[in-house]
Amino acid sequence: KRFETPGIISLDVEDKKTLLRRLIRSQGFEAFLAKKWSSEKRFGLEGCEVLIPAMKTIIDKSSEFGVESIIMGMPHRGRLNVLANVCRKSLEQLFTQFDSTLEASDEGSGDVKYHLGMSHERLNRATNKIVRLAVVANPSHLEAVDPVVEGK
Repeated sequence: KRFETPGIISLDVEDKKTLLRRLIRSQGFEAFLAKKWSSEKRFGLEGCEVLIPAMKTIIDKSSEFGVESIIMGMPHRGRLNVLANVCRKSLEQLFTQFDSTLEASDEGSGDVKYHLGMSHERLNRATNKIVRLAVVANPSHLEAVDPVVEGK
């Protein structure tokens, strides 16, 4: 038995362009971080950049069906890309966290960049509806964030 059924999803040209733009943005973000902060710990997506267009498509469809709030818990890997490209955290805020001259009090939480979460309301461009997105902070190397997300 096949795991995937070929042709089960048909995308029109505009959907394909949207997915490609999202994938290019995801890959470009990873490449920029790798070049600009090559010696920093980043926990990038490295081979899983398709996560970003997939998450955005899930958010688009959820919004289309009336979902108004999405709470996400995730490990460190890919967190910066999700914050920037899915939640649309300000790139200025995100890149400031790489500045070694900042004190913990400057960042607000004293935690490292790949542990941080955020909560944000944004316009979903696919549906023109407001969606509340939250990425729960995950200071553990385990999946300790899962029960927190389930409890919300």
